[in-house]
Amino acid sequence: MAGAAIVLGGGALRAQDSEKTTWSGIYSEAQAARGATAYAENCSACHGVTLSGTGEAPGLAGGEFLSNWNGLTVGDLFDRVRTTMPFDRPGALSREVYADIIANILKFNGFPAGQADLSGRSEMLATIKIVAQKPGAAAANFAPWPQPIEHQVSRGAMLLKASYIISPTLMQAMAAPAADPNGYPNPYKTDTSFFKLPAGRTMGSSSSVAVDSKGNIWIADRCGVNSCSDSPLDPIMQFDARGNFIKAFGGGMFNFPHGFYIDARDNIWVVDERVDGGKGGTVTKMDQNGKVLLTIGKAGTGTSTHDTFSEPNAVLVAPNGTIFVSEGHTNDKISRVVKYDANGKYIKEWGTTGGGAGQLNVPHTLAMDSKGRLFVGDRWNNRIQIYDQDGKLLDSWKQFGRPSGVYIDAKDNLYVADSESRTNPVIAGDRRSGYGHNPGWKRGIRVGSARTGQVVAFIPDTEPNPDRGATSGAEGIWADKNGVIYGAQVQQKAVVRYTK
Repeated sequence: MAGAAIVLGGGALRAQDSEKTTWSGIYSEAQAARGATAYAENCSACHGVTLSGTGEAPGLAGGEFLSNWNGLTVGDLFDRVRTTMPFDRPGALSREVYADIIANILKFNGFPAGQADLSGRSEMLATIKIVAQKPGAAAANFAPWPQPIEHQVSRGAMLLKASYIISPTLMQAMAAPAADPNGYPNPYKTDTSFFKLPAGRTMGSSSSVAVDSKGNIWIADRCGVNSCSDSPLDPIMQFDARGNFIKAFGGGMFNFPHGFYIDARDNIWVVDERVDGGKGGTVTKMDQNGKVLLTIGKAGTGTSTHDTFSEPNAVLVAPNGTIFVSEGHTNDKISRVVKYDANGKYIKEWGTTGGGAGQLNVPHTLAMDSKGRLFVGDRWNNRIQIYDQDGKLLDSWKQFGRPSGVYIDAKDNLYVADSESRTNPVIAGDRRSGYGHNPGWKRGIRVGSARTGQVVAFIPDTEPNPDRGATSGAEGIWADKNGVIYGAQVQQKAVVRYTK
């Protein structure tokens, strides 16, 4: 469905009075599931996986959408969609499929399901009124999202300026895990041979991939194996947008490249998680030729203080240059997030080890949305913890699985790599037993919205027996401006490209 075809606004359309509203349970869960599949096949390329819109295509979820259609009828929406979409073949789908897609849109916007399917007949849908606010809900519950923090002038922050309206109750409902967390559609194609390595080089284990502003893809592999401690190979590799190798650097600098980030100025940040032989336990900032610009931490110390690390996991640089580092790769040990200024000067830290509210246990990955909220992949606790930039806990999400990698793009699309979920049992008194214990969840990549917390797609891992190993599938993750996903894999020793 292309965006130019649908103008989200009331215009001349007139709502009809009705006792039935979008809060009356007008579609079934089964219908919404069918609609999610139909949407992924026919609509997501233009309107986005998370219904947030892409390019000229408007969003089909959130405050602007609800405001534009509030007071009209489901029949109005159905007829507009059916007569204008898909962009290249409007009206090509059956009425039943259009009704399924409408059901998916309603579900994504937080309207409740009922027992019966939504009809595909316009005259019946014309009796159902679209009501943005839940009956009986206080008006204050639908206040706009807070404005972006003062320093955020990024593209993502500008996108959020159009008051994304949603109630706390609705937010909580959308952020709840689905009955089947593995049942979301997979609209992506997998390419395992996209990257062309130089002669004689094979890809090693990697949890590190990122895309710079020019579309170049950067990978930090572990020197053809799963460690660079004794290797002369250059682990930091640059590829062009077609997967062609450009250059590599960083030989002899790192033990275990782990976290990886490219900032707004295309500087490369590498986290060396393991301390050994006078190296490791550092966060290194380099330019695109490998020149070291800044180092946080003291190589080889193996302690956790204001300016040293024992097990650093991830690094993130905010738009104003503030640096965040998460630490703690072993469960029940150090678990913290450390905040530095743009020059690497310590500001503060937060995090105590545990599974309670606000606590952390293996904070493995970091991401930031367009409002400046910090998403921390609290891996051992099978959740994402969301903080403000001073460490105040804002929310906790479990619907994206066991997060090894988290990435948020400029439109607040949220990509989460789960490389560890499995059903192995927890044995009392054995601290290492039950590693990855997350029964009912499959490994893979879940795609959704950082705004609403809703999951809309799932790319399953290809490992047939995940319980036999601690990790498989993507651990590091990034997406380019076109929504192409890159997943860095430790067990399979690959970086895989996913396209729609």
